[in-house]
Amino acid sequence: MDKGIKIGLELHQRLATKNKLFCRCSTKGNEEKIKEIKRKLHAVPSELGQIDPAALFESKKAPLHKYDFYKGTCCLVEADDEPPHEMNSEAVILGLTICNMLNAEIVDEIHVMRKTVIDGSNTSGFQRTAILGLNGKLKYENEIEGRKEEKEIGIQTIAIEEESCGIIGEQKGEIESFRLDRLGIPLVEIATTPDIKNGREARTVAEQIGLMLRATGKMMRGIGTIRQDLNISVSGGARVEIKGVQDLDLIETVVENEIKRQTRLIEICEKIKKIREIRPELDDLFENEYVLEQCIKEVTELFNGTGSKLIKKSVESGKSVFAMKFPGMKGIFGIELYPDYRYGSELSDYAKTQGLGGIIHSDENIEKYNLKNEVSEIVKILKLEPNDGWIVVVGEKEQCISALKLVFKRAYETKVPEETRRADLQGKTHYMRPLPGSARMYPETDVAPIRITDSMLSESQDYPSFEEIENRVYSLLNREIGGKIIRSEKLNLFLELVEEGINPVVAAVTCEDTLKSLKRDGFEIAKLSEEDIKEALLLYRDEKITKAAIPELLKEMIKRNGHANEVIKDSGLFRISGEELKGLIIKENIKDVQSLMVKYRLNVDPQEASKIISELKK
Repeated sequence: MDKGIKIGLELHQRLATKNKLFCRCSTKGNEEKIKEIKRKLHAVPSELGQIDPAALFESKKAPLHKYDFYKGTCCLVEADDEPPHEMNSEAVILGLTICNMLNAEIVDEIHVMRKTVIDGSNTSGFQRTAILGLNGKLKYENEIEGRKEEKEIGIQTIAIEEESCGIIGEQKGEIESFRLDRLGIPLVEIATTPDIKNGREARTVAEQIGLMLRATGKMMRGIGTIRQDLNISVSGGARVEIKGVQDLDLIETVVENEIKRQTRLIEICEKIKKIREIRPELDDLFENEYVLEQCIKEVTELFNGTGSKLIKKSVESGKSVFAMKFPGMKGIFGIELYPDYRYGSELSDYAKTQGLGGIIHSDENIEKYNLKNEVSEIVKILKLEPNDGWIVVVGEKEQCISALKLVFKRAYETKVPEETRRADLQGKTHYMRPLPGSARMYPETDVAPIRITDSMLSESQDYPSFEEIENRVYSLLNREIGGKIIRSEKLNLFLELVEEGINPVVAAVTCEDTLKSLKRDGFEIAKLSEEDIKEALLLYRDEKITKAAIPELLKEMIKRNGHANEVIKDSGLFRISGEELKGLIIKENIKDVQSLMVKYRLNVDPQEASKIISELKK
């Protein structure tokens, strides 16, 4: 059933440019840290005097942010101590190329905007972004009930923007730590129309856009270089933005969970409406912050000798315990929104944004916390009626009070709230902040507009289509392995290897099957750069190693953290061929290939050995 589901996709992909978007710093990582800087960010009104709700929410948390500054990849622009330089022309041309690939209407003039972001991911408190194209379209093949059909989805905008800082420290309401070397790397953002109807279709569209981008050969590759944000709404629910889905395989799970979450929240909202109808005193709590705060009770003394090791340790370290009554909420906290995620989990995420570890609520199994006696006392202190619920939090006093007030207001919402959420690796989503409003965007006055010229348009036309890449791959490989390579992060590496004269099948098997096998066996394949892989396969092309030795050479390169030409010298993996192989066969009186391969499998090519043995038998 449709349920009035609307899904839009925002895909972010880092561009493989030499320099950053607004300075000449390198986009290549560097571990040589020079210094660290600190910033505290604040929400400010826009030109129209409005404060963005998401920025206001983040500013109330107001942690002090710490940034690591690296040699060659950071400068005064990243530190926000110098205005941005001229926009990277390489990134602009690549953005225009993507506009052409998506049949978008290219703007006449590029105007850079500021997008307010004060969660610490940018030292300036905003992200620079510029729309290049509008009203594009993407054709894709969608599967519906076992049959495939051609579909087309609209592309609302194509923009070039700067990447955010890399996160080092997890948010704890204290000092957050970031890497400045990632800040400013060019990104392309592609936003679709909200016409996707289910998780499978969302995955298909994301994959198709990713394949199209990969065909340019100008995209960064690796973990974190591409990510999807999803905008999802259900009839009667609200638009929710889910950020940071990095794995294509998670998209379906995230979408299904969000549809279930909103559907169940709609039902809970009906229950909340009835509670508020029979408990009109709740309205006073929403309207009067002081009265609401008086409902929060400190109960730290009850836990001085608690059997809960977690709470006992917190109290002994000087933290406090606070409890709050939730009229009429008994049984509602435990309602499951989707597997292993309940209404209590939803509220716990709100508390976590204030720096707490979560909440304990009345619908949980109290025995697992060993809090039976303490709960009996809390019931008396809060003067609970039979249908009332309660929530307990542990932490610093100010954090506890702000968290309970936030949780209380969220618990009694009578409609599904619009919000920004983040996806985790299990496909669950967690509250981050309210959805941004129109006050979030305003013009960037430090970067001059860029007029799109005929020469820029001409240069952006020079690109291969995805269909051309696909036909090229299938002319070299069968459908099974060809399909794997087309969808692989190593597509462009494969094409480069083939251009270098490496056997297509060997190149494809190495890029896909061999690397995955090594990863399953516990090898850190991230240590292998694409140049390392190419270097190893060039040794095979030049008949310095056998095909069987390729996986072993890659293993040794990972173990020794060395290059192929260095590792091969003392690894014992050199190929034995020609007269040397013939002499070996004669010396060891080898009569058949099988006997030879048992001993020299990694060093001898079986076809060459078979030919030599056959000649010696004549």
